[in-house]
Amino acid sequence: MSKPMIGLPLCRWQLTDRDIGWFHLVGEKYIQSVTGFGAFPLMIPAFADDLDMDTVLDSVSGIMFGGSLSNVHPSFYGDDHPGLGLADKPRDATVLRLMRACIERGIPFLGICRGVQELNVLYGGTLHREVHEVEGRLDHRERKGVPDDVAYGPMHKVALTEGGVLHQLLGEREISVNSLHGQGIDRLGEGLQVEAVCEDGQIEAVSVKGAKAFAVGVQWHPEYRYWEKADYNALIGAFHEAAREYQAKKSERKKEAVAMA
Repeated sequence: MSKPMIGLPLCRWQLTDRDIGWFHLVGEKYIQSVTGFGAFPLMIPAFADDLDMDTVLDSVSGIMFGGSLSNVHPSFYGDDHPGLGLADKPRDATVLRLMRACIERGIPFLGICRGVQELNVLYGGTLHREVHEVEGRLDHRERKGVPDDVAYGPMHKVALTEGGVLHQLLGEREISVNSLHGQGIDRLGEGLQVEAVCEDGQIEAVSVKGAKAFAVGVQWHPEYRYWEKADYNALIGAFHEAAREYQAKKSERKKEAVAMA
């Protein structure tokens, strides 16, 4: 059996002032967290409604919706606010289509940072645009001017929901995680299960209720040097295991189709 193909949705940014200055980008650490488990990364351009969904979905065995420097535009969760910081509407439109299709088809996926926010928006939830401005909340933003190992080091603890997907996977009720986000879940989307909550009350992880396959989003970054932290490694590994299982079932269906032809 060939390597599982894991989709990585790309961001679309204009890096020069030329009309041809648009680039489709993804962080290398997401690529490493795919290849490190023996899978092959398939880059998915931010083509929104023009994306060839069938080609993508027929090719992948899982999708990792990674983080970004941009924020989900408020128009995607029914807010007329202009938004804060970088926007990337093509990514918003692309990812929301992809997530919905994954849920319908039972394709495993993992949302990371922006990815969990996109998942919440897909289910009708809203976002805090500045978590640190919410009364009682910690400052969850990235620490500037420090080495990567410090910026991505443990920032706070999260309590895992008893009996939830993460609790069953990790066997812990509390873990320490990194924190590099300015925005976060406000109103939880209907159809989502809370999987982890920060000590300040901020929702940090969710799963899709009744999902056909692995469908989890986390606010922290388990992809960063995942092999050095057991719970990060277990989370990334569980996603890949689900992708391998999906690939095996897909291969079996193809064999049955050929046999019946």
